[in-house]
Amino acid sequence: MFDYNQIIDFDRGKFIRIDVGLEPTFPLFFGYDIEEHFIEILDRETRRHPVDRVFLLTDAFIFDLFGDPFLNKLKQTFPVTDIYLLPRGETCKTFDVLQQLCDELVGKGVSKRSLLIAFGGGSVGNITGLAAGLIFRGIRFIEVPTTITHQTDGMLSNKQAVNGKYGKNNFGLFHAPVFAWADTRYAETEPLRFKRSGIIEGIKNGLIDQNAFLPFLEGAIRRKGDYSSQQLTDLCFKLIRSKLEILKKDPTERQYGIILEYGHTFAHAIEWLSMGALTHGEAVSIGMKIAAELSFKLGYIDGEAVGLHYRLIDDVLALRPALPEHLDPASIFKTMYVDNKKIGTDVRYVLLQGIGQCRKEHGDFLVHVDKKIVKGVIEDFFN
Repeated sequence: MFDYNQIIDFDRGKFIRIDVGLEPTFPLFFGYDIEEHFIEILDRETRRHPVDRVFLLTDAFIFDLFGDPFLNKLKQTFPVTDIYLLPRGETCKTFDVLQQLCDELVGKGVSKRSLLIAFGGGSVGNITGLAAGLIFRGIRFIEVPTTITHQTDGMLSNKQAVNGKYGKNNFGLFHAPVFAWADTRYAETEPLRFKRSGIIEGIKNGLIDQNAFLPFLEGAIRRKGDYSSQQLTDLCFKLIRSKLEILKKDPTERQYGIILEYGHTFAHAIEWLSMGALTHGEAVSIGMKIAAELSFKLGYIDGEAVGLHYRLIDDVLALRPALPEHLDPASIFKTMYVDNKKIGTDVRYVLLQGIGQCRKEHGDFLVHVDKKIVKGVIEDFFN
């Protein structure tokens, strides 16, 4: 088990290499203000299979913040570099945008030797990874996540997806990047709301697998988001480690790794129905509370464990999103039935057996629950 109390100094401009341990795996390069080293690593990691052209995929907001110097560095080494601007946020994760992107890349001469670079948050990463997996049955891409959520959670996965008419992440595949590049200088500019949203997945990791991580988080989280560069980088590194501790037990993300979906069946429905009013992290914070209430209703955990969810999320992290008025239990329940963890006609749930331990039945961490009980818990939560 990783020692979360270990103090690690991240000097400006210095990075470390982490093997994420997935199947297939890829290296993650992590540090603070390390952009000056990106080209040398890119050149090294692609030397055996040279790149004919590069496509930088980002959105206008991120490009205005960080894009010009990054693009200029790319063009100095890879003169044939194009930029493609995507819609911001979840609005880019549609079939229409995906088709436009793929057609544009093919029209501009993308080949099996080309490289896509996803420069942005989780939505940019998802659609870039999916396009890379589809074009010519698979070309190379690189993740350069710019948000806490994507640096510490989203890019630590080979899952790529877009949304459909009925729900979130309904269509996708597994496709690994050549490498990922996490520079916390990008993340420190995020507004407080998004910093909080990015940390929620780390709280989840502690609740489902590593209760020893929770005391560290209580001391490291700053309610007002006033992190120094060192504090934020150390926190992000340990959030990454908390997920890797789970992934090393299941590099496929399909067996034990499914516990990472704790609260997400509810969260995906809530996020989808919020129509942009809630961030992914805010929806997950709500979904985790509902999952805790359901675990309690079924007698798997006690009231103290439920209370810990509320204390960590509401008080320690101070993440208390306002629920959109148009959300209602019936719509949430209906939307859950197109969740990507649906098996046959049944939606099953990741539930807690205790703090740091998920419920397992018949060798499976996805648990069947009577629909009436689930409906009742959702209704009680929203009333």
